[in-house]
Amino acid sequence: MNEVLKAIRDRRTVRKFSSNPVDEEKLQMILEAGRWAPSFSNLQPWRFIVVRDLGLKIALDKAARESVLHLGINEAPVVILVCVDRRIDPLHAIEAGAAATQNMTLAAHSLGLGAGWIGIWGTETEISIQKLLKLPETVRVVSLLPIGIPDESPEGRRKPLEQSTQFR
Repeated sequence: MNEVLKAIRDRRTVRKFSSNPVDEEKLQMILEAGRWAPSFSNLQPWRFIVVRDLGLKIALDKAARESVLHLGINEAPVVILVCVDRRIDPLHAIEAGAAATQNMTLAAHSLGLGAGWIGIWGTETEISIQKLLKLPETVRVVSLLPIGIPDESPEGRRKPLEQSTQFR
């Protein structure tokens, strides 16, 4: 099977991580993958905030817990906040942030790491995190990505293709 299609199929959301650090070279490759995401009119509205500080990760974890009990933020050696500049075509900026998030999750998987996509755009969590990090109003937080060496192997579950596809 094609390597890209295999990575798409095999990638899973990871919420449990080992305590080992993420190699700096791998982190740079993940950030590069985000930078190369597609964006409307090539506006590239994303901004990435890399968090390693445990105190800040604990605060992010507290802010992000709306309904999920375990997000992996505290355990992950690195958490990337995927942000966008909302002055640049707001709706398309959010789409670009989601594309960057997807690229980074696939890059992490391809490098033997795990990532947990925590979507927070448009939630109270986003507002809490904006205040916590003292981000300007022009910056929207699309997602949080805890990244590290997986300490779990979640199963993949998908609906059959026939339930999601129409041909006309």
